[in-house]
Amino acid sequence: MQALFFAGAAAVAAVLWLGAAGADEQAPAPLRLEPFDYQDVSLADGPFRTAFEANRRYLLSLDPDSLLYVFRENAGLPNPGKPLGGWEASSCLVRGQFVGHYLSACARTVAACGDRALKAKADAVVAGLAQAQEALGDGYLSAFPSTILDAVEGKTQGQVWAPYYVQHKIMVGLLEMHLYAGNEQALAVLRKMADYIGRRIEQLNDQQMARMLEVEHGGMAEVLYSLYAVTREPRHLALARRFEQRAFLDPIAEGRDTLGGIHANTNLPKICGAARAYELTGEERYRRIVSNFWHLLRDTRSYATGGSSVGELWPPAGTLNRTLCDSNEETCTTYNWLKITQYLLNWTGDREYADRYERALYNGILPVQNPETGMITYFLPLGAGYTKTFGTPLDSFWCCYGTAVQAFADLNHHIYFHAGDALIVNLFVPSTVKWREVRVEQRTRFPEEDRARLVIHADKPVKFSLKLRIPGWTEGWEATLNGRAVKGSQGQGFASIARTWRDGDTVEVRLPMRLRLEAMKDDPDLVALLYGPIVLAGLVDRDLPLIAAPKDLDRWLVPDGQPLAFHTSGLAQQVRFIPLYRIIGEKYGVYFRVFAPGSAGEAAWRAQQERLRERLARTVDSVRIGDAESERAHNLQGEKTIGGSHYTGRWRHAEPGGFFAYDLAVDPNARNILVVTYWGSDVGRTFDILVDGQRIATQTLNNNKPDELFEVEHLLPADLVAGKQKITVRFEGRPGSLAGGVFGLAVLRGAVL
Repeated sequence: MQALFFAGAAAVAAVLWLGAAGADEQAPAPLRLEPFDYQDVSLADGPFRTAFEANRRYLLSLDPDSLLYVFRENAGLPNPGKPLGGWEASSCLVRGQFVGHYLSACARTVAACGDRALKAKADAVVAGLAQAQEALGDGYLSAFPSTILDAVEGKTQGQVWAPYYVQHKIMVGLLEMHLYAGNEQALAVLRKMADYIGRRIEQLNDQQMARMLEVEHGGMAEVLYSLYAVTREPRHLALARRFEQRAFLDPIAEGRDTLGGIHANTNLPKICGAARAYELTGEERYRRIVSNFWHLLRDTRSYATGGSSVGELWPPAGTLNRTLCDSNEETCTTYNWLKITQYLLNWTGDREYADRYERALYNGILPVQNPETGMITYFLPLGAGYTKTFGTPLDSFWCCYGTAVQAFADLNHHIYFHAGDALIVNLFVPSTVKWREVRVEQRTRFPEEDRARLVIHADKPVKFSLKLRIPGWTEGWEATLNGRAVKGSQGQGFASIARTWRDGDTVEVRLPMRLRLEAMKDDPDLVALLYGPIVLAGLVDRDLPLIAAPKDLDRWLVPDGQPLAFHTSGLAQQVRFIPLYRIIGEKYGVYFRVFAPGSAGEAAWRAQQERLRERLARTVDSVRIGDAESERAHNLQGEKTIGGSHYTGRWRHAEPGGFFAYDLAVDPNARNILVVTYWGSDVGRTFDILVDGQRIATQTLNNNKPDELFEVEHLLPADLVAGKQKITVRFEGRPGSLAGGVFGLAVLRGAVL
């Protein structure tokens, strides 16, 4: 390896090791990184501490009796709490899941900052869960009756959502309360849960188990492997293996891409399970699954933010440029992607994983929290002209609320690592780490500045290596030790300073950041703007803008006087850019069309935009399906109707025997054309379309246009709209059939009467 020596006396002699091997050198062995315990790292003022404290305040605001309400209700216990809403309401089939997230977040927070009031609340929740488990009598613990497990296991008929997903969340919360908050009762409750589940599962043959695993079951394998790490009881290991879904994991092990069109967060935890299995068994197949999956998702379906998914799904490979909307990046998917990345970083010490972890943390996790209130978004929109939608304190409790409170309790956990005699600085965050006989204080305003200062505090001289990550996004990094320059070219990976350290020794590293464009993986003209690792969002209130400009950013994007803020200069369109994580209520976009002026690409795009403008000019009214505000404005009515997300957008349908309807404006002085958008791969659906109670068409969806959206136009009879300002459009299924899904609905103006 290349070695560069500091000038100066022997007392300050040090060696800088660069992580990349030269052409004639052997590549270094992987460096296994060990995270620090939560209590060993404290955050100082900066974006991470702000987010951590907002999260802590929210956790403290929640009432244990309210969190326990649905558990006590299910167990028939006295119930002094007030019921919660959203996904914790008594009517929701995944009620109780947030309580598991809550315990996990509390445990991490208590370990990090020693908050006694929060520990008392979390301990009270554990005690309440233990009482509910005892009342149920057989080790079962949930907020819904065990008959729901009967249904998902195929023993009975009944409506289910994801019951083992809920069991997983509760089990993780209990495990982490034991590991990080020292609650022994939590482990006792968890062991009884595992024994109960084990008794159920041993009654299922492999075929029955495989059918059950087709229903979302969270990270059951991962938490059971982690329980085995605590108990070392073979039955826990065997139970963990039974929750591995071979139908999903085997193709990944073989390197095959089977991700297109499947639910993202259903499957990410299965990879986490494989990762934990590798750590506990050493079987290379598990490691291969994790590595193959990580590279597949990064290379085919990840945005510039580091996140993935649209409408909770992964699109087919090569279609990301069609997916920008208001339902990108479910927060759960980013959280679990970070977990997978953490596993690989811990195993390898590879800067590639560290860089991607940093990217997703700053641009996929920090942006989903309102730091003033601690509230969370379900999705992180990447389409232009959308705003973030934050939940409420007591009536949301989505899955993404749960993973987010865990993520924001985890912000101090991967700033530093240790390996042998090395202390590794992974992230540039104002903080202090305690290690052996030293404290290392990191003073920085990153990412608002491009440097970090590391100050050693030690009562006596201590010999160790200080390793600094040199990110892939920087160029020409510089470092000094006690003011003396370290000479050397940019390295790969982590630079090491090995020496005997004394109190007050100071290392300063400068990591110059620059503006750059990063193209969508399947569209070179669709780009995001980044400054260092930070994604910049453009403040726009309309559809995706076109920027006719050279790809050289310095010629048309200039600083606007505030840190990490820029604006266009000399272009027809003026757009201001700020970090995505600073956006709260503004309308914004992350991707933009950038063409060289006068290019063929610009001409084609302008022609397409002209067609869209013509379409808009003809539009009398339209509904943004799945947008709550738009659906309310159009008087959504229905029975047995639900909405959902797809990688091409949002949809609404009605279950058999149900319907849904909207009121839309019409133009009584023109021909009116009703335009309905469908997904061309939907099958087996036949339904009627009625206008003011009169059937105007029957639509059949049966793979009409595979893998793409398509439109159907219906010319409305003149007598149906004569003298009217609006009509009611209703979709209702034929017997036994769904109605929809409808992805778009509009009334267009035809020829003037």
